[in-house]
Amino acid sequence: MVPATSDTPGDDRRRPAEDDEFSVERRTIQGHEALVTRYPDRVSVEWRPAHPVYFGIHVGDRLKDADADVSSPRIDEWTVTVVTPELLVGEHVKTGERREFDRARVEQGLVVGNYATNLSGFERVVVHPVGSWETYDPDADTDVVYRGSPYVTVVAYGNNGETYGVRYRYTEAGNPEPVTLWEEDVSVGRLDDDLRDALTAAVKTALTAEGYTVA
Repeated sequence: MVPATSDTPGDDRRRPAEDDEFSVERRTIQGHEALVTRYPDRVSVEWRPAHPVYFGIHVGDRLKDADADVSSPRIDEWTVTVVTPELLVGEHVKTGERREFDRARVEQGLVVGNYATNLSGFERVVVHPVGSWETYDPDADTDVVYRGSPYVTVVAYGNNGETYGVRYRYTEAGNPEPVTLWEEDVSVGRLDDDLRDALTAAVKTALTAEGYTVA
């Protein structure tokens, strides 16, 4: 199998049945390109497309006065109740106070660390096979070229700017289709049951689209 990278949207259940009108703006943030998709009712930012980081906010998500997706009694958090092309409206989770946020400032603030949001879905899933049975040689010098047992790595990009990686082993030597879960990032183990189920579904969908059979 020739290594290839495949991009698969990872959160279709959160997208409208018919996408609203939108436009894509190219901005430069901290010297790197950012693609800001201007959906009228949700925030979507892709920073550094060559090494992407994704941010997304829907109604019901949290907007945090923090530089990462963490929780603390000292961090102010708002539940987003409205998203428009110009602003976001949030309700403070402790006081109930209503606050309006300039949308463009939030979009940039997510990138530079002025704001963060909670993980609520996966913006994109990338599948990439590592090695191949044709080059498999357990005795070769792996410092030069990977020649170990081939596997498949899958990276899911959360809407909170973080990544969640899982790796799959082939179940049959020489057969590039059937795979089974092998190992996962520590961040995956920290997910609650609902998000873990969402990740599993998104990863399986991406693998199936690439022709793999998940055992």
